[in-house]
Amino acid sequence: MKQVQIKNNNLIVTINLRGAEVRSVRNATSGHEYMWCADPAIWSGVSPTLFPVVGKTSNGMIKFAGKEYPQGNHGFARSSMFKLIESSAQTVSLQIITSEFGDVYPFNLAFTVSYRLEGNKLTTKYQVKNLDSQTAYFSVGAHPAFACPFDKQHKINDYVIEFEQNEPSLQRHGITPQAFFTGKVESESWQTLQLTPDTLGDNALVYANYQSKSVCLREANSTRQIKVTLDGFPLLGLWSKIGGDYVCIEPWCGHSDLEGFTGNINDKANIEIVNTNETWKRSYSIEFSY
Repeated sequence: MKQVQIKNNNLIVTINLRGAEVRSVRNATSGHEYMWCADPAIWSGVSPTLFPVVGKTSNGMIKFAGKEYPQGNHGFARSSMFKLIESSAQTVSLQIITSEFGDVYPFNLAFTVSYRLEGNKLTTKYQVKNLDSQTAYFSVGAHPAFACPFDKQHKINDYVIEFEQNEPSLQRHGITPQAFFTGKVESESWQTLQLTPDTLGDNALVYANYQSKSVCLREANSTRQIKVTLDGFPLLGLWSKIGGDYVCIEPWCGHSDLEGFTGNINDKANIEIVNTNETWKRSYSIEFSY
């Protein structure tokens, strides 16, 4: 597998060109690995890039202008080979052009994923440039899986998910067993969510309407934490699998189709838009504090 590496005095980050996926983030001094080990018996991913859809599409297709395009779970970027377009010791930029992958998507977009290290923080930047002659519609999301517990001396019950402030008006989206959205939301109010083996067990929790600009995976009675920023991402996914020693904290712009959805991609809820010759940008950071 072709890989690139960026590093500084704090972190060493390994990224696969396939999927522009972060596969490892290690402490440069201790060698400690912060990311999930990608055990294929449980889940072989580490931090897949979600584009041009987030989640599932009805019948595995997207529709536009009377035509259907096959679309796997979370889109095709996660399995596509990216080109290295820029690199330095602490930064790297990878890119795909959607038209180069055949008839799998109705728009020609340049999708660039860039990583930058600064201290103990890794920033990911997404850019979607519309090379097409028409307005384009898409979704983008992150899916990082953090090793949790942080060490063998702790259990999942020693950890919490914590927003930077109390969230009195959270909206949790209803999701079917097939991972489609029901269109219903439940109101919740919390700042800190106690983790147990059953909190996330195979079912994603997807939240909207938060005011916090960041959320942490934090070890109780400790200063050890991983902080993920959310600014510009209207949805937050939290996910794990039973038996997996990891917690995913996922900033999303977009989500699965509504159950029974039969419309075109431009009719989807929470879809992103980029006009001809314009570039859509978002970024988020992960700060490793232990």
